[in-house]
Amino acid sequence: MKKKILIVDDEVLIREFIVNFFQSISAYSKCLLETAANGDEAIAKIKQKKYDLIFTDLKMPGKSGLDVIKFVSENSPTTDTVLITAYGAGDSAAKAMAYGAYEYITKPVLIDDLELIVKHIFERQDLILENERIKKNIISEKSFPKIIGKSKPITDVMDLVKMVAPTNTTILITGESGTGKELVAEAIHTLSKRKNEKYIKINCAALPEHLIESELFGFEKGAFTGAIKRTIGKFELSNKGSILLDEISEMNLDLQAKLLRVIQEKEFSRIGGEMPIKVDTRIIATSNRDLTEEISKGTFREDLFFRLSIVPIRIPPLRERKEDIPLLINSFIKKLCFEMGIPKKSISAEAIDFLMDYRWPGNIRELQNAIERALITTRKDVLDINSFNFIGGKTKNYPVNLSNEIVKTNENIDDKYLVNIKDRTLAEIEKEIIYKLLEETNNNKTEAAKKLGVTARTLRNKLKIYEEE
Repeated sequence: MKKKILIVDDEVLIREFIVNFFQSISAYSKCLLETAANGDEAIAKIKQKKYDLIFTDLKMPGKSGLDVIKFVSENSPTTDTVLITAYGAGDSAAKAMAYGAYEYITKPVLIDDLELIVKHIFERQDLILENERIKKNIISEKSFPKIIGKSKPITDVMDLVKMVAPTNTTILITGESGTGKELVAEAIHTLSKRKNEKYIKINCAALPEHLIESELFGFEKGAFTGAIKRTIGKFELSNKGSILLDEISEMNLDLQAKLLRVIQEKEFSRIGGEMPIKVDTRIIATSNRDLTEEISKGTFREDLFFRLSIVPIRIPPLRERKEDIPLLINSFIKKLCFEMGIPKKSISAEAIDFLMDYRWPGNIRELQNAIERALITTRKDVLDINSFNFIGGKTKNYPVNLSNEIVKTNENIDDKYLVNIKDRTLAEIEKEIIYKLLEETNNNKTEAAKKLGVTARTLRNKLKIYEEE
């Protein structure tokens, strides 16, 4: 980032001298330099813009250098200031330091003095910025230790999680299977005021319908056949903490009505019990289905949906955050090699490009499974594209995986590029589309790759295969 510097002096020669100093040293030549002829002009500029460093003369018409330094300390505390003063003005220099000036220099200004002061100030500023960056990363890693990604779609989710986690608001997390809804739910609990209380998860899709109610609310002895003793339910166990209702769309309508009462009244009754039990449990629900569609089908209560979705969080599918795929790949390789007790392997750039071009209908879970399978079946130290030949079939040892996308789902392809697919292999269809695009783009491979929605390297590899046929 370019440093912004303001030079304040009523003597034009001093201003030009300092400007020339910065312009003559390569390390500082890209600094953004501005000047002001007096303190009033300087303060006006400081009100409009933040500077990294300000040099100011002591005595000037109107506002003095001390006025400038005091204004900076009160309004822009991260800006460093240096006072330029006449020889022997010790009292003024002391006042300047008391107001927050980093240093002072005496006239005549010497190059060596300037260089030493600027070097120290910039090194200090860079160190402070680096420490802040590290601190932010540490906080982020502690907050989301299992959520990997730096793309805008996932950072937007993280930002929303940070905002809602400290509240007691009910949360609905939606997204396709394998996108990491459970990890986001866990992060919400971890960042909440309830983090030291119990966090209980229940998978509504994994339990038989008749067992979900007893799991959630518990039951009294003799409530039904086999109820030989009182059993505490998950809501009661998670009192003061959080409960995750995973795949909530699997609940039947009767149970949805009872859940609605828990949300509204903060109480419930055990099966076979009469006394209501008060509970303070935060509810986090997830669904891989579109609950608005379930409402229209009559399988999900609209009033429950509105109660749950006070703050809805949608987890993007992996195809919407492809720039995160290399980070996920490297994380999975490191994690899985450690868990399987095998030497750490690496992955080729071509293989990463191939994995980035795949749509991953199973999302992150499918990617992790693919990496695990490749690590197990690849004897070499480096995973290459042949390590993933179980994805989409292969042609001449190179996986043909993009054909369905190019023909059916890539919105960048104009209708004129649609081809006859009857009695033809996917590889033949894909090849025809690629050559048509290259003809249309005057053999501009970068533009053709962009229209196909693949990387330029992937396109080059495809063309190399066609040349060998």
